[in-house]
Formats: sequence, C-alpha cells, structure tokens
Amino acid sequence: MPQAHPDTAPHHRPLIPSPKMNPRHVLAHLYWSTPRLEYGIRAYAREAGWTLSFMRNPQDYPAGSSRVDGVLVFAGHVRVDFRQLYPNAKIVDLRGLDEFPADSSIRIDHEHVSRLAADYLYNLGYRRFLGFGCKPVEPIVTRIRSFRRCLEERGLPVEELFLNYWTEQIVINPGDLKARITRIVRKTGLPLAVYAPDDMYAEAFIQAALDLGYLIPQDIAVLGVNNSRDICEECRVPISSIDVNFSRLGYEGARLLDGLMRGDIRKFQRIVIPPLTIEKRQSTDSAAETDKTVVAIQQYIREHFAEKITIETVLRDLHISRSMAFVRFTRAIGHPIGREIIQVRMDHARYLLANTDYKIDVVARMCGYEDTSAFGRLFKQLHQQSPAAYRKRLAEEKP
Repeated sequence: MPQAHPDTAPHHRPLIPSPKMNPRHVLAHLYWSTPRLEYGIRAYAREAGWTLSFMRNPQDYPAGSSRVDGVLVFAGHVRVDFRQLYPNAKIVDLRGLDEFPADSSIRIDHEHVSRLAADYLYNLGYRRFLGFGCKPVEPIVTRIRSFRRCLEERGLPVEELFLNYWTEQIVINPGDLKARITRIVRKTGLPLAVYAPDDMYAEAFIQAALDLGYLIPQDIAVLGVNNSRDICEECRVPISSIDVNFSRLGYEGARLLDGLMRGDIRKFQRIVIPPLTIEKRQSTDSAAETDKTVVAIQQYIREHFAEKITIETVLRDLHISRSMAFVRFTRAIGHPIGREIIQVRMDHARYLLANTDYKIDVVARMCGYEDTSAFGRLFKQLHQQSPAAYRKRLAEEKP
C-alpha cells in the first residue's frame, strides 16, 4: 500500500499507515507455560511486528475483546469458549487436544517423546519399567500408554501407577506414595526404571523413593519430561529429562497463527513438534557431572545461548571467579567456557537447519547471533560449508 510522505502530502491529510504502524494484536492465553515456550512466541512476534501480550490476569477480563486479531491458547483443565471471548480472532490451540473450537492446532509429539524415553532407558540396560503419573489427565495418559506400548512390543513388562491426586499430596499425606512404591518394587524387583512424563512427578517420586532408602539411580532410575531446569537441577538427585522443544512449539504456533491471520492458511492444520533431546543428569546417570560450578555454567549456557552472552556475562551472573571457573570447567568438560557457548549454539543451529525451514537469519538469531554474516562465517569455519549448503546436503541425503 503506498504511503503519503510528510514532505509531499498536504498537512491536513493523515499518513496512510504502513503494516508496522497498524500491527496485528495478538494475545497469548497460556494457562500453563515455560520460559522457552514464551521465548518462541516472542521470537516470532518480533519478526512479524506484532503487538503481543500474555494474558496473566484472565479474571480481570471475563468479557474478552472483539479487537484481538489472534489468540494462542495453551488451555487448562477448565473448559473456556475462546471463540466467544474473541469473536474476530484467529485461534491456534497449542495443546492439540481439541478441547475448544480453534482454527488450527499444534502440539508436542507425545508418542515420539515416549519412544525416546523407552529407547533411552532400555539402552541403559533396564528390563523392569514403571510409568508413573499423578492424575490421569492428558497428555500424561498418552505419554505413559505410548511408553508402555513401545516396551511391550519388545516383550518387556511395564507397570503403570496413577495416584489420582496432584504432587502436593506427597506432603499432605506422605505415606500413600511410599506405600505404593513399596508394593510396586515388591512386584517388579530391582533395578527399576521409572518414566515420569512431567518433571514435577519425577521430583515427587525421587523424594519418596529416597525417603524409603532406595538409591537413585542404582536401585531406581527416574526420567522426567519437559526439562524444567528449576525442578531438575534443584531436586535432591538432579533429574534427567526430555527437552520437548517448547521454544519451537511457541515459534511454530505463532507462525501458524500468522498464516491464518494473513489468509495464507484457510484450512484447519494439525502440526506435530518432535522432542529435542534428553538432558542427562544423576537420576539416570550416576557418572553425570557433579561439580556444582561446572553444572551451573552448563545450565546457564543452555538457558541463555540464544541471547547476547559472553564468558564475562556467564561469570558475572553466576558470581564465579574467572580463574576458578576456567580451571574447573576445562578439567571437567575438556574445553573452555567460550568453546562451550559456541558448541551449544552450533548444535542448535544444525538441528534447526536439519529440521525446520527457518530462514538463515532466523536460525542465526535463535542461536544468539544478531549478525547473520558473522554466524555464516563461523558456521562455515567449523563445518567447511555454509548453513545453506549444509541444509541442502541434508535434504539431498534424505531417502
């Protein structure tokens, strides 16, 4: 649309707004969230030039709004009619459970998450398994049933344990979970591998098992899901967990919504996001790094690699002396902190190039590089080919 410029247009004529002067107004209505999910949404919103807000106080806006252009919804357990609240908005369901009318949906691949868990625990040598959840709600039920199916296809027994209450109950009535664990262990024997498809459930199980005198992971190995670092790193035994790739869920959900609002997508679409990786900690790997300084540095880098961090940033925010950090980190990991930052960023860059169609400048930004050219030069230096050539080669090698 042409613009009227101030130096040529009559003073009484208003400027014709450009798209950036009249942005889409988007609301993220998340009844449950993580920093990585919100990061993915914000990353796309910035590129699209949206006016974005997160609904933090739904009780103050019971009437909704007809002025909202798009809504991203991660619904809770209480049903809400978002179509009535936001009648003119395009709506994307981030859970993909068809709990309310939406224009399209996107979700984590829960079946893939559970296959990854089953393969990992099986390859560690375990042959006795338990799927553990609190209340039998989605996606917990799907994750546990998929885990069980994967292992039963190998002829292995899998027990299921649903508590029918939330994790607070382990303090309110601590004896119940302990009694159930005792009965399960008598039935299955040890060693036992436990799949808890939410980190809060893994934390609850580990605490009860430790109180009963079991060793983690020597007697019972526990694998969580979501890789919530505040839970996993601070548990009495740090929890190995599957990173389900919430940042990509947020980014792709926002991109799907943008296509709906622009009219590029006219039919209902269902998109499934595969998990990213397993972050191994002591709940399944007794040899995992235990130096708290080293663990803190690794954790910081994994959480902030997409931001403008340097070695100085890491040390300043963690209040760690430079000399102590360099010696201990290099001794434990085998390379210095600066190389770790680059390695984590490049690992993520290769993943995005292989598994998404993001533009190179988007990949660069999502890996912490504002300068796309600098990112390209470093990638080529380390991989002997440009990011575009790397992506093309992988595409040609696919069957």
